[in-house]
This record gives sequence, structure tokens and C-alpha cells, in this order.
Amino acid sequence: SCILRGHFCKRNVASDADLHAFNALSSLFSMGTLAVTGLLLGSLTLPSTYTLLLGLVFGLATALCAVMNMMALEIGPLSYTTVIVSCSMLIPALSGRVFWDEPISLSQTIGVACMLVSFCCSVDRKNDRAGASLRWLFLCLGSFAFSGAVGVMQKVHQSSPHQGELSVFLMIAFGVSALFSLLASLFLSVKKKQSVTVLSPKKRSRFALVSVVCGIGIALTNQINMYLAGAMPSILFFPVFNGVVMLLSILFGVIFFRERLSVRQWIGLAIGT
Repeated sequence: SCILRGHFCKRNVASDADLHAFNALSSLFSMGTLAVTGLLLGSLTLPSTYTLLLGLVFGLATALCAVMNMMALEIGPLSYTTVIVSCSMLIPALSGRVFWDEPISLSQTIGVACMLVSFCCSVDRKNDRAGASLRWLFLCLGSFAFSGAVGVMQKVHQSSPHQGELSVFLMIAFGVSALFSLLASLFLSVKKKQSVTVLSPKKRSRFALVSVVCGIGIALTNQINMYLAGAMPSILFFPVFNGVVMLLSILFGVIFFRERLSVRQWIGLAIGT
């Protein structure tokens, strides 16, 4: 999902209005996927007040994380933005020790340190086109905080008596994200006069297809992640998941899109693995 979304955005997205339109449609398909899986698993029930409120906060945090990340990438260096946001996995990883008294071994601490080194080495600084600024740093730290909060909320919900409402929780979150992006896209197109080019005849079919695939993939990924966040120690799950996403995205870029890696990136891949 990550590599397909990145490839689509590089070639077809021309404005922030396009990005929000894509997020809105893919989030709607994610909702539909979760509704189907919830029916098949027999877990589609009316949400409790706890799930409803936490789902609303979770969805808003997810949307704000994505928006601040996109804005940071737009005005600042790609490499350092990626590293800062990826390192947000430290927040949920350490939350297990702070809030749930989960033990952390020396080998796990070394593993987390290796993953942080891997993040720093794996990014490609050749793509940097802009320098850092205070506004860029604020956006990066905001995305860092919201990304970390999303992980903690996954753990909070799956450690509660309402963990069986997983599908409904995520449906609420994706609904909030879809509504947020829909309103943002409308605002940018009407007030800021940005064109929603993904709805043009040349891009429409590709836009719909990629939205379907990414929406289904992201929904299933989040459903599995929510379960694992409650079933695994935080110090294991969050670094492994964040690391695997980055490492596999880089490898898929090499295999399917013929991207070339620097020596520094190959070292990062080796350390992360």
C-alpha cells in the first residue's frame, strides 16, 4: 500500500486538494472493507461510548498526522522529515513499560537502537530540495507526536474491555479521516482555487483503482495492527512494524520501480534487518 500510494502521488497528484481527495476516497474504501470483515467475523456491533469517543480522537489524530507530514515534506528536507516521523515509534514502544509495566530486555533495547540507526541510514538525501526552518520543525514534531499518539491509542483500546469492538473502532476512525479530507479538499478547491486534477478524465480510472487497492490494504493492515498492539509487547511490535514498512518499501522500490540505492542505504537496510 505504501509503495503504490507513493508511486501514484509522485505521478498523478498535483496539489494538496488532490492529496486530500485521494485520502478521502481511500478512507471510504477502508470503511467498506472493515464493514465486510466485521460482518464475516461477527464483530460488527454498536460501539460503546468508550469506543466511539476514542475512535473520534484516533481518526482526528491520524488525519492531522498525515496532513502535517505532507506539509513538512512540501517545505522541508525529505530525508530528515522521514527520520523524525519514523522515530515516533519510540512513543508507543516505550509506553508499554510506562503504562502497562511491560519488561524491556537489553537485547530489545539494542534492537530499538539498531532500528533508529537504520532509519537514519535508509533515507535518500539526494531528493532533498528545501532546507529546514522553524515552521518545518514544528510540522515534523507535530507529525511525530500525533503518529506516536496513534500507536498509544491502539494499545489503549486493545488493552481495554472493549477490544472486541476493533472493527467498529477503525470504521469510526476512517470515517473521521474521510470527512476531514473531504472538507479540506473542498476548502482548497473553492477558497484556494486548487484544481482537483485526479478527477480529470485522464486520471479518473487510475485514481479510483489505486484508491480501492490502498483502501483495502490499509484497512486490513490496521485491523491486524490493532490486534497485535494488544497481543504483543510494545517494545517488540512498534519498532518491528515501523522498520518493516520502511525496509520493504525501499526493497519494493528497487524491485518494481528500478530505484537505485546508495551504499549508505544498503547499510541501513542491513542494520534494520
